Amino acid sequence: MARRSAPPLAIRGVEVAAEIATTGLVIGETLWAAQQTMCLRTIRLAAAGCDPARLKDPEFTTMVWEKMEAALEAQRALTAGMWSLCDIWLEWAAQQAMAQAKAGMSLAAPPDPVRYGGAAGNYVETSLNAAEIACGRMALEASRLGGRGIAPYHRATNQNARRLLAGAMRR
Repeated sequence: MARRSAPPLAIRGVEVAAEIATTGLVIGETLWAAQQTMCLRTIRLAAAGCDPARLKDPEFTTMVWEKMEAALEAQRALTAGMWSLCDIWLEWAAQQAMAQAKAGMSLAAPPDPVRYGGAAGNYVETSLNAAEIACGRMALEASRLGGRGIAPYHRATNQNARRLLAGAMRR
């Protein structure tokens, strides 16, 4: 019995599932780091309420700019991901146009039912294959969007938590 490889659609499904699972883990890490960061910053803010001189702590201005930078980086990453999706769609549309043109050229000659059937069959097969590949690629790119968008927040939140924990340990 010959060994068969997994169909491309199944492989694409596994890739999408792995991408979604990875994004879920990153979100969990981000939430944990965000919880630590909020707790440590709240303690600093409470301490600054007792001693207004502590409001000069650079942490209070840094926290705003870090969020702004992460938001801009996430926006750029999501925009790049959307361009990837557009590229895939445009490639699929071009393949569909080529298949239609090829089918149209096959049907341009005098009527012949055999040639019409072959041209129609070739067009449908080419069209469906291109659509299946494009849908799989679009699903994978769409599943990557979440990871791309959360990555800057993940990085900034983890850096904040490490920095704040290190500062709290020194005190």
